[in-house]
Amino acid sequence: MIYVGMDIHKKTTTFCALDQEGKVIHRGTVPSGETGWLDAIHRWPKDEIAVALETGSMTWWVVDVLREAGIEPIVVDARQFKMIADSKKKSDRHDARALADGLRGGLAERIAVNVPREKARRARSLMQTRQQILKQRNMTVNAVKAMLRSVGVEMKKAQWPKDSHWEKVLDNPAVPIWMKPFLITQRSIWDHLEQQRQEFDALVHEELSCWPEAQLLLEMPGFGPIVTLGILSGIDDIKRFRRSNQLASYAGLIPSSRDSGAVQRRGGITRQGRSLMRYFAVQAAWAAMRSKNLTIPLRKWSRRLIVKRGKKVAAVALARRLLVLAHKLLTTGEVYNSKYPVVA
Repeated sequence: MIYVGMDIHKKTTTFCALDQEGKVIHRGTVPSGETGWLDAIHRWPKDEIAVALETGSMTWWVVDVLREAGIEPIVVDARQFKMIADSKKKSDRHDARALADGLRGGLAERIAVNVPREKARRARSLMQTRQQILKQRNMTVNAVKAMLRSVGVEMKKAQWPKDSHWEKVLDNPAVPIWMKPFLITQRSIWDHLEQQRQEFDALVHEELSCWPEAQLLLEMPGFGPIVTLGILSGIDDIKRFRRSNQLASYAGLIPSSRDSGAVQRRGGITRQGRSLMRYFAVQAAWAAMRSKNLTIPLRKWSRRLIVKRGKKVAAVALARRLLVLAHKLLTTGEVYNSKYPVVA
């Protein structure tokens, strides 16, 4: 077996090939792209070669090219690949050799990340772009509120979309003439972003038709189309999570721990994993706390936690339990029932 490590960059890719004894049999640098990547591996039969590469912006393109060539690459998380992250001899040649060594020794397989299906990658890109639109829209609102506040004029969030209120703001004598063109420009930007947001919401509904299991989550409290697609695209394939706690960990919603000997310390959530998936789970929890469809045990439990720890902690804790419940529904195919017992 030939073990090849590939260090991918925008313009060039450095590769290193090792034999079973760990001896370098070939190494070099090729232009990044389909031709270059195939040229790096064409010397060996596809059934006698294993390839490892790091996560990055070009990773899935490389994966698609290698799969078409009949090779299933192993993708590792560079943050967990200590041979690279902690090395004091950081270079492309060293990284490629380290990847090949990790692949030969089995380390790369133990820290391999999931290669998402095409529909999951498509849905993730959709949700990420939608989040960017919302972020820019909120920045526009904050910019206008800051300008108005500087001259003693307040604008509430609910008043923002109303044209009648905008006319009152522009006619307000406290608003100087030089500021009005800036306010009008910011409002026109917001209108454009809001139109895009509505178009992306329609795309979300369309994308959900590619996920038959979506109906199971849409029955859960707090799970609308946006949250459901955000959670499903993050999960990709529920079969890769054997236990519900693995799903919560993947979203970064389990407590951090610092254990040493007989001392056990528990902290806040790890915040590791898919941040956007964690965001949608917490949004679902906020909505679920106001929903009458939340199970009675979870409702009572969340209310007790609100009294003891506050709403924010309760929302994060409920988000984890909702993911545990979602794992159960997606695994068993059961339909949500508001009479479910409490979920641990």
